[in-house]
Amino acid sequence: MSELAALFLAGLALFFHGVSGIRTHLQGLTSRRLRRQLAAWSRRPLLAGAGGFLFGAVTQSSTAVAFILTSLVSGGLMSVAHALPIVAWANLGTVPLVFFASLNAHLAFLYLLGVAGLALAFDLGPARLRPALSALFHVGLLFLGLQLMKEAFAPLPSFEGFRELAAFIQGSALATFVAGALLRVLVQSSSAIAVIAIALAHGGLLSLDQAAMMMFGTGAGVGLSIFLLSSNLRGVPRQIALYQALINGVSGLALCTLYYVEHYSGAPLVLSLSAALAPSPDSPVRLAYAFLFLQSTAVLAALVGSRPAAAWLARLSPPTDEQDLSRPRFISNEALADPDSALELADKEQVALLAQLPAQLDTLRQPAAAVPPAVRHRAAQTVAAEIHAYLRELAGQSPDAQASARLLALEQRHALVVSLTDTIHDFTAALARLRGPGSASAPLLDSLLESLDTLLLTALDTTRASDPDDLALLLRLTADRGDLMERLRRQLLASETALDHAQKSDLFYVTGLFERAVWLLRQFALAQQALANPAAVTQT
Repeated sequence: MSELAALFLAGLALFFHGVSGIRTHLQGLTSRRLRRQLAAWSRRPLLAGAGGFLFGAVTQSSTAVAFILTSLVSGGLMSVAHALPIVAWANLGTVPLVFFASLNAHLAFLYLLGVAGLALAFDLGPARLRPALSALFHVGLLFLGLQLMKEAFAPLPSFEGFRELAAFIQGSALATFVAGALLRVLVQSSSAIAVIAIALAHGGLLSLDQAAMMMFGTGAGVGLSIFLLSSNLRGVPRQIALYQALINGVSGLALCTLYYVEHYSGAPLVLSLSAALAPSPDSPVRLAYAFLFLQSTAVLAALVGSRPAAAWLARLSPPTDEQDLSRPRFISNEALADPDSALELADKEQVALLAQLPAQLDTLRQPAAAVPPAVRHRAAQTVAAEIHAYLRELAGQSPDAQASARLLALEQRHALVVSLTDTIHDFTAALARLRGPGSASAPLLDSLLESLDTLLLTALDTTRASDPDDLALLLRLTADRGDLMERLRRQLLASETALDHAQKSDLFYVTGLFERAVWLLRQFALAQQALANPAAVTQT
């Protein structure tokens, strides 16, 4: 008996390692361009369904698809209403794995495991195919684990204790439904539990009806697990999580209800349809069809409630300030086909990002009414990452010489804006620590705050108008002030005898950040000159 337990545990470990490996390595193939393609498909219902099915099959987790879609919605690449059908169809994408598991293709998957494993071990084939080869290797591991579990169950019917256990379990389909729901909370993969149910049915521990009920329980388990795990989510992530919980919970409970209606009334419903599609009474394909019906019902529930769902979810979990600020306002995938338009939009997005910096300083003037600085900074980092990726993708479009020169100038300016964003955030945080009530250093700190605010607004003026006087003013204002800052530090330290060592250190840190911000703004002014004459960038 101990040998069978060891065999089962080894098979279970290989199975879950295979599921995890498939998800990890195939997600490596879901590049940013593929995600943007998904965003484009979301506007067409048929393509949205195909994209959701594809991503569900690739990741073997509708939860992973929901996470990807959350990032796309937060980044402004698609709306919540467009994302919801993709989430629904991703559930159906997990079905093919269960059908493969129900087929007797053990020899084929051993060949797959051997060939893919040797190719990885000896580094055969191009590097771009390694994620796919790794995924195929883990597919082989998954089915090897499944085969070991089946072999572990095969001798069990000959054991007296097993027959008593089977007789006890045989009387309760509801118990396996609950077990499926609880397992879904722990395992976080409905397809994995479905494959385990097939193995249990193959070993005789569960009847086909009980195994089907275990699969139906995973639908309710999705709702339960999301209810437990989404309590700390806010805004868009919670909207998508609640939607996933709703359609899966409805699907699981609906099929459980249909099972009992069929069981007590004799009306031919779900299980009869599975038997009709797979006539052999011992065929595990019947269970694969049961899982297909479960996920199809989730899609049907999504289609029925698709119109009011987005508005209802928005009222239930409105977007947070950070999610609103994290959405790019101008850059668009469609504009990438026209480099000149794309560059114009990237320019506007950079200016909009720069325009958020004075609001960071405003949090020091009205801390209670403002969005917290940390929230603004995280949102700015998200937008900055989108702009950077947008510029990189635009570079891959092979723009002409003039567009390439302007692109290079925008990339240089973007690096400065990102550095300036981080510096302003650090400056705001340090200033907030030092500007306590009764501090004698408050006049200097207020002067630094207002000076930096003026410089930022002047920098914004240089981006919104083509007046060379604004640019000349910014260059004069950001001229080297190192000697002046050093004198101010010495005067302050001479007059502030009550400052302890930590306060003196913070004061030097703040003035250093101010100097860095001024230097970055000067470099920004020079970058503006380059944008006014982009051909000069390629000559330097």
